Amino acid sequence: MVAINETTIGLTFAVLGVVFSVAWLILGLYGINSLREIKEKLDENETDSEA
Repeated sequence: MVAINETTIGLTFAVLGVVFSVAWLILGLYGINSLREIKEKLDENETDSEA
């Protein structure tokens, strides 16, 4: 079993920080793409109503 000391706790938090950072970036990119899709749909509807 791994001894729980300052080093293992520090490494655990470092790994969790990296994992959460990557997840945060993925969610951000997903959100940006979703907003782009919504904007495109709204632009399509706007041009349809003007014609």
